[in-house]
Amino acid sequence: MLTNERGFTLVETLIASVILTVALVGLAQLMAVSAQMHQIGRTSSQASRLAQDKFEELMKMNFATNPAIAVGGDLDANAANHFDVPANTDYTRRWLVQAGPGGNASLRTVTVRLVRDVPLGTDYQVTTVLRSW
Repeated sequence: MLTNERGFTLVETLIASVILTVALVGLAQLMAVSAQMHQIGRTSSQASRLAQDKFEELMKMNFATNPAIAVGGDLDANAANHFDVPANTDYTRRWLVQAGPGGNASLRTVTVRLVRDVPLGTDYQVTTVLRSW
């Protein structure tokens, strides 16, 4: 005797379970990528702030008498008077000072590189022109 019972069959339930599993795995991957991008954004923001802090510090110095703003430095190694380690960070800040554009003695082209002290870290580099007041 046939009855008119309504409900889900075992096959329909298995198919729904597979679809739900695929969707949840996709969402988990999206969450992992989102967390990684958030971390990259946080570190690049911190590096940008540290570079800007160094530019502001160097801009206040007398170009003629302060060795930190004298032409020289090295971005690949810690050169005397051209590197520091900001407190509470995992960066080493190095800067290279070059003569300003057009040979103007009151201008310097400064490149700041932030090198992560932890393995697999990303280095950040920013260049600007500073003027002596």
